[in-house]
Formats: sequence, structure tokens, C-alpha cells
Amino acid sequence: MARTSGIPPRRAAEEMIATMRRRADPGRAASDQRYFKEPVELYGLSTPVARKMLKDLLGQVKGSWTLRDAVTFCNAMVRDPHLEPRGMGFQAVAAFVGEAGPELVKDVRRWLERSCGNWALVDNLAPSVLAPLVEEHPDVIPEIVAWTRSPSLWLRRGAVVTFVPLARHGQCLDTAYDVASRLFEDREDLMRKAVGWLLREAGKSDMPRLERFLRAEGPKIPRTTVRYAIERFPRDERKRLLEATRS
Repeated sequence: MARTSGIPPRRAAEEMIATMRRRADPGRAASDQRYFKEPVELYGLSTPVARKMLKDLLGQVKGSWTLRDAVTFCNAMVRDPHLEPRGMGFQAVAAFVGEAGPELVKDVRRWLERSCGNWALVDNLAPSVLAPLVEEHPDVIPEIVAWTRSPSLWLRRGAVVTFVPLARHGQCLDTAYDVASRLFEDREDLMRKAVGWLLREAGKSDMPRLERFLRAEGPKIPRTTVRYAIERFPRDERKRLLEATRS
């Protein structure tokens, strides 16, 4: 099918970033900084505004862009140091991920290592792009699991949160528990919370398996991770698991 004409990806990025600059709200940006331990550059756009901008763009390019156009757009957006354009670039790729093959993993790895720099962007990118890619191309799983040994905090977190939406629906549970086990010795608080989040989501589809895992591995698991993992258990059971997993 021939492509219809549409706005070129790089021009679309230039126009989008220019609009963000005009709509910047320094007060909101300063307020949103409280969610991050590290300094994060923000334009201060509200979530509804950002979502509408993305929706309008996707409506404009429907039928004309391909996945590679979305990747080109994203590569232009991540050159801006602010959180909002980078996040919008990732979501543009997510809108076309159904066209993707395993080769997209290389782009995602590059964005995680060079263009994230905070938990919010990792949690934007990995679940929305890598999780559906894993569903369609499970042969990429070993490469993503190997990221758990990376010196890059953001690549390691990406390896974890990729499997959060999958584990939530009972998919890739063996992999989810493998990823969690590989990271028990990680000293970063953001990783301990992420691993706990993954385990909690795995428990939504198979709570008895999560309980067995926690009781078997408990002394190895950081307490922060355990507390996140058991959030959906009844109160009395949480107390018992906290005691049973104590080192």
C-alpha cells in the first residue's frame, strides 16, 4: 500500500518541542521535581495536555508514518533534555510497536542507556514498547534478562519493568521470578522497589506461587522488596510473611 503524505518525523519533533516550550509551566515543573531524587529537567506540562498533544500527532500521521518514522521522531525528541519530549517520543514508538521485529531492542537499549536518566522514563518506555515486543517475539527475552547484570541502573530497571504488565496477566512468570532472583543483591533502592513491584504483579495471577517463592527465598530478599511484594496479601498474612522472610 502506498504511503499518503504526512508531516516528516523530524519536523514533527521540532514543532512539538516548540509547542512544549511555549506551554512550559515553571511552577509545575518545580513541583513535579519532588518525585525524583536526581535533578530532572521538566517543562511542567500536565498529563492531559501531553496526552492530547500525542493523540493529535498520531491522528495527523495515521496512514503515513511507519515504525521507522516513529523511531526517527523519537530519536529527535530525545535530543531535548526535558522529560516530556522524551516520554512522548517513547509513546509514539509504542503506537507503532505492532510493526516491530526483534531489531527494535537495539533502539530501546540505546534509549534506556542514554536518554532516560530517571525511573519515570524507564517505566514509560519498557512496559509500553518492550512488553508487547516480548509477546510477539519471545526470542528477545534472554537479551533483556541479561540486562540485569548491566552497570547501568536504567538498563537493569528496564529489564525488570518490561515484565510487569506481562506478569500481571500470568505471562512470563518463570522469567519474572528469574529476573527478580538475579537482582536480590542490587543495592539501589529504585531496583529493590522495582523488583518488589514485579513480584507483586506476578502474585496477582498466582498468589500461592508468590507466597512459596517468598518463603523459600525470603532471607535473600531485601526488606523493601518484600514489603512491596506482599502488598496485596491480607494484613495478617503480610505479618506472617514479613516474619518468615526475615534473615
